[in-house]
Amino acid sequence: MRHAKAEKWNAKGSDFERNLEERGEKDAYQVAQMLSHEKFKPEQIIASPAHRTKQTANIVAKTLKIKNIELDTQIYEADISDLLHVIRELDDQYHQIMLVGHNPSITGIIGYLTPTFLEHIPTSGIVVVELPTLTWKLVQNRAGKLLWHQTPKGTPII
Repeated sequence: MRHAKAEKWNAKGSDFERNLEERGEKDAYQVAQMLSHEKFKPEQIIASPAHRTKQTANIVAKTLKIKNIELDTQIYEADISDLLHVIRELDDQYHQIMLVGHNPSITGIIGYLTPTFLEHIPTSGIVVVELPTLTWKLVQNRAGKLLWHQTPKGTPII
């Protein structure tokens, strides 16, 4: 999932400290509600420690009643290889994980994991990918299958 809509960056604060706008909070809740009606329920959320990403993860966790949120500094300002490293280091006790991060890496990792091209995942956009492996350590390029994707407006990303 890409973080929800955040306030504009300004000289008074850093990009890392940007908070969600009111619209972002509503959008994150709405997308979490949509996900709750599907068969996908993450057992754990791994999120960037940036304020807007933590806020997004907390909204999703509260809505879906997920207790396990982990913040990973590698996700902030990540490239695809950073996210791949995060994925390959996941605990195999969890079968459904949600990453909450930033563009362009969130859009890019979907292109890496699946044969599906997504031009741009918007704020609060969510994509569910099935990975055919018994261990996160063996996640491979383009082996995944795109199962579901949605925006807060209720439209598919593709």
